[in-house]
Amino acid sequence: MFLVTHDAGLLDHWLRALDGAVAGVFDQYAALEAATLPPGAALWLDSALPDLPDWQDARWQPLVSASRLVLASSRPDRTEAMRAFEAGCVGYCHAFADRETLQQVQEVVAAGNVWVGRELMQQLLAAASHAAARRPAADAGWSAGLTEREREVSELAANGVSNRDIALRCRITERTVKAHLAAVFHKLNVTDRLQLALRVHGIS
Repeated sequence: MFLVTHDAGLLDHWLRALDGAVAGVFDQYAALEAATLPPGAALWLDSALPDLPDWQDARWQPLVSASRLVLASSRPDRTEAMRAFEAGCVGYCHAFADRETLQQVQEVVAAGNVWVGRELMQQLLAAASHAAARRPAADAGWSAGLTEREREVSELAANGVSNRDIALRCRITERTVKAHLAAVFHKLNVTDRLQLALRVHGIS
């Protein structure tokens, strides 16, 4: 894992939170461009870097093709997040998130998945639900193979309901909600709530 930031405080926070997983540090984007990194290297980028190119810049392509980029912002913004994902980033999070969250981001990205973050995920789920409301009813075939409870949990999750509220509505524990979602993800071959929402709402 390589860290790219010119903020000494943020660098210290990352180093403490990510333990000994850091292989190198850069204090500017230009230095990162000039470096030779191992294929598939995880790169954590500080969105406040003064020389960070615009997301439409062609210089991003070599990096996103050979690496796994996580953009971290001290002021998370949905528009910035979407531009970063469109450019090829695989993660977006608060730069000063707590240690547990940063380690979760690290694990998700290392496993080849995309980290969106709870707040942004809620916004995307709400947008997907809104878009679905203006479309013809989705084919219920998506739920083939699911139990009645798994379908109920899936529909609630796809509409942005939190695990806690799903547990209250279904009169089950949050742990059971997580177990149902894990089973649903496996059965439907999806990796997160956003993919689940798109499947439930019939959005491709």
